[in-house]
Amino acid sequence: MTARVSTALTIVQMIAGRGDPTIAVPVGSIARDLGASLSQTSRLCSELQGLGLLEAGEAYGTYLLGPEAVRLSGRAAAPYAHALRYALTLAAHQTGETVCLAARSGPGLQITAMVESLWTLHAPADPGDLVEDEHSAMIRAERADQAEETFESTIGRCAEIAAPVLGPAGESVAVVAVRMPVNRLPQHGSSARRAVQIARRSIEPAIAHHWASEITETPSTGPRTTALEASLLILKHLATAPDTATGTARAVGLRADRTQRLLDSCTRTGLVVPVDQDSRPARYRLSWAVHAWHRSIVAPTLVRHASPLAERTAELTQTCVFLTVLRGMRSLTLVEHLSSPGAGLRMSPWLGRAHPIIGSDGGPVLVMDLDLPEIAELFPPRYTRLELDRFLRRVRQVVQEGAISMEPFDDTGMQSVTAPVHDSSGAVVAAACLVGTVEYFATDGPRLEAAVRELAAQISDLLRHRPASENVCS
Repeated sequence: MTARVSTALTIVQMIAGRGDPTIAVPVGSIARDLGASLSQTSRLCSELQGLGLLEAGEAYGTYLLGPEAVRLSGRAAAPYAHALRYALTLAAHQTGETVCLAARSGPGLQITAMVESLWTLHAPADPGDLVEDEHSAMIRAERADQAEETFESTIGRCAEIAAPVLGPAGESVAVVAVRMPVNRLPQHGSSARRAVQIARRSIEPAIAHHWASEITETPSTGPRTTALEASLLILKHLATAPDTATGTARAVGLRADRTQRLLDSCTRTGLVVPVDQDSRPARYRLSWAVHAWHRSIVAPTLVRHASPLAERTAELTQTCVFLTVLRGMRSLTLVEHLSSPGAGLRMSPWLGRAHPIIGSDGGPVLVMDLDLPEIAELFPPRYTRLELDRFLRRVRQVVQEGAISMEPFDDTGMQSVTAPVHDSSGAVVAAACLVGTVEYFATDGPRLEAAVRELAAQISDLLRHRPASENVCS
């Protein structure tokens, strides 16, 4: 039975580890990659679907990542979301290059978070990507037991500088790395070496603090719990904080011996990792590779599934609607739907264009998860203190009110209202923005604010893998 659990959880990892886990995979392909029979794989996928770890695709016999898997990922990543956002954004600010975090996943490391470089020519690192090259600096750093060590590699035209992120007992939890084209290494190498060390020192206190926290949530099982159902309860429990087998058994309502067998199965798949191999009793945690799951769905969900919601809102409100995300300290438009702001007028497209956050309608929203001193530290130095103070006031406003209406710094006659979009960890990952003329907002401002709040809530539901509500203010 425990072997069946290992096989089932491996299926989840196979689908979650794809570059885009929102694309459905035929069960035949899963069986072939797994080396299992079609009938066995089909039964396991059906059971995983019943638990919400997988979701059936539109085509018969296809599966994609399910809502419970996305929520599990967000739950596990939530305690570290702020520390990671700040650490990776700061490293990207210091180097100008792509900065990423990766964790062990099977034979390699999986990218779990990143801040992409704004250079036209850059080295990519997308959430969900697998790093398997033994020469990679990230692979070598993950095996290190000294956080002060920095590892470097050159693979093709990509240079990589990495350092391990260690837990309180000195075990490797993840790896932080800077990637860049090799021709920029002489110029940016020294700053990258400093940046990865500063980043890991920013992340490690959050790990130590959370792992020392008490677990207060205690899910319980029903009278008859299948092995997979019990395993999901164990994974949910360990997503809150590390725990021993005894503590886990008590929390989820299972016998201690059964809990240990299921923990062993989860450990064999790599979803669960011992906190410290030498500690007694042993404590277990959820692998940080799981954090990639909920982040991998953000961009494809915004582009494919949130776009129709944005279009509908644009039609009902007769405004231009934009969905933007943070790239470094710039706002990047992923989705737009343009309507005429008035007879004889036209709105310029922003799709695929990055803009400094100080002049972006979504700027204050996109950085609202950061503390004000952190924003000040990351703020582009070319702006004055007066401009920074005005921007920080807007950030405080959106934190307090949950939305912000404002006229752009440099676009007379236009006004916007923006609200935050949250992922399953609760972090702000996008901004939903309605733009129209100042005159239109003077008469319809409250209705437009209600519409953008509803749009942001709908998209947040999609990212949490819940059905979006049907109501859009008209």
